[in-house]
Amino acid sequence: MNDTEQQIKKFLEPFNNEIISLAIQLRDFIKEETKPSTELVGDSTISLNIGYGFTEKAWDCFCAIIVYSKHINISFPSGAFLSDTHGLLQGTGKKIRHLRISNLSDVKAPAVKGLLLEARNRSIDLLSESPIEKDIIRTIIKPISGIKKRPKNNAS
Repeated sequence: MNDTEQQIKKFLEPFNNEIISLAIQLRDFIKEETKPSTELVGDSTISLNIGYGFTEKAWDCFCAIIVYSKHINISFPSGAFLSDTHGLLQGTGKKIRHLRISNLSDVKAPAVKGLLLEARNRSIDLLSESPIEKDIIRTIIKPISGIKKRPKNNAS
């Protein structure tokens, strides 16, 4: 396991085993479905944020796994602009929408996979330069300061 993977594992330690397992499964699934892309990992005060995009800027991400102490969301920073024909996305903000994920099958549903693809393609269309050309995921740990306001140990 490389240093980056060890750091992500350490970020997940405070969460319960069910959340950790789901977060790992979602991360593997989204990386496979959206490559090539850049994976941005930020350990914030109330969540672990794992975003996917083509630049090193968090706001350029087309989706993100947001790991909270009791649930996980898939966030779409430009979700308000997606054609959510099944009415799956939650939220009322000007841009951001999300899905609460209970298990991996929630994300594997054709409608959700369609949202991931549409969000990714929309992000590519907005880029001024070509996205990453290799079939890889580049992971970058983004430091986020602040006191952590979530579980302090893995209590399943």
